Amino acid sequence: MPEDTNTIAVAKPQETGRRARRVPAHRASETRPRGELGRMIGIDFARFLAIVGMFCAHLLPPLGMPGHIPWLSTIVDGNASTLFAVVGGISVVLATRSYLERGHVAAARWAMAVRGVLVILIGATLALAPGSIVVVLVYFGVAMLCSIPFLKTSPKWLLIVAGVLAVIGPIANANLRQVLGVMGEGGGVDWSQWGEPLVLLRAIFVTGTYPVITWIVYVLVGMAAAKLLIGARRSASEPRFLAWTAGLGVVLAVLAISVSALVYGLFGRAAVIATMPPEAAAAVESLVGSPGFGAPLSPQWWALVLQTPHTGTTLDILRGVGIALFIIAAMLFLARALPAAALRALEPIRAAGAAPLTVYTVHVLAAAATTVALTSTGQMDAVAEIPWWYLGPAILGIHILGAVLIGAILAALKRRGPLEAFVSSTSGAIARRLGGVTIGGRRPRD
Repeated sequence: MPEDTNTIAVAKPQETGRRARRVPAHRASETRPRGELGRMIGIDFARFLAIVGMFCAHLLPPLGMPGHIPWLSTIVDGNASTLFAVVGGISVVLATRSYLERGHVAAARWAMAVRGVLVILIGATLALAPGSIVVVLVYFGVAMLCSIPFLKTSPKWLLIVAGVLAVIGPIANANLRQVLGVMGEGGGVDWSQWGEPLVLLRAIFVTGTYPVITWIVYVLVGMAAAKLLIGARRSASEPRFLAWTAGLGVVLAVLAISVSALVYGLFGRAAVIATMPPEAAAAVESLVGSPGFGAPLSPQWWALVLQTPHTGTTLDILRGVGIALFIIAAMLFLARALPAAALRALEPIRAAGAAPLTVYTVHVLAAAATTVALTSTGQMDAVAEIPWWYLGPAILGIHILGAVLIGAILAALKRRGPLEAFVSSTSGAIARRLGGVTIGGRRPRD
């Protein structure tokens, strides 16, 4: 979800008339989002990489199918969606910062509540599209709603809460699924599942493919990173902050991967072989490196500390967060280092990254269209004859070019994505009305 950096376009009385003309230029600039604070180009680049990573996960042949690319799957599986979620947490802060800095706390909460609900509604509709893509938007929308109590929380406590959830969440997730007897439910949540609200809520928060119990950790980390980044920019210490962030990201990722490999090599493999027949043990061992369904492979302790993608274990979270922090820091470094001419050349990519809801929706609908076409030709079960326009590098390249083309159009028109504009205008209007924002700029009691 893209951020809004100037969500309240109202002038304070003390900033108008003669008094405003007497305010020094450096002081006047502090009353509104400036370029270096208002638009973080590097964040848009990072979001675009997350989108491309999800394209790869959706459009390249999975494990066991002809054309599978193991090294690329290792890079994108579990990391693209995590990067998207961490950047989403950054967007939560940037979308509400203008309200909070002006004291409109209720308006900030309403803005995020409306955004979350709209993302849920769009996601539930988009999930009706045929195909194998698990639409993440309902889960992400609920995570946005869950971020509301933390809008004013300091980075320190955001990270503490995230750390606690990263430890207890996997345990609760795995054990609840065992008690319920489900491996995974929910998938891409669409309107047809809303008839059983208890099952639906259970799937969204714990037993689904992208359970909020895991995703809220990524959002909280992103919120903490955004607040620290804004502070670093204001104190002119951004380069040092980005260096530390990139270094921390590398340490977290390497630590997670190394500990996971060590634990499985010393304990996990032996536990699998000892408790299962040879053929079942071999199948389980192959699953260790394959993406999961939103939960640890087993409630046993060794499974809870593996970094298997999409399992929500503590080490899976650490690896995903580490890679996300490194990419975000690298993209912010890149945006600082590139000359203006290069940034102008990359404007289509930036604009596409700033329109994730629009680009993601077009991607899902395009993939659904190829699914319908494949079904109509009767090739769905003929794995060896999957056409290039359904799965593979060629269709992946077309989707990436399509995203860049959308970005080029938006950049040329100097417009936001249509879905982003709709969500922003709707949430802004409701937030100003229900949050007590007045033209006089009075600070409401929240």
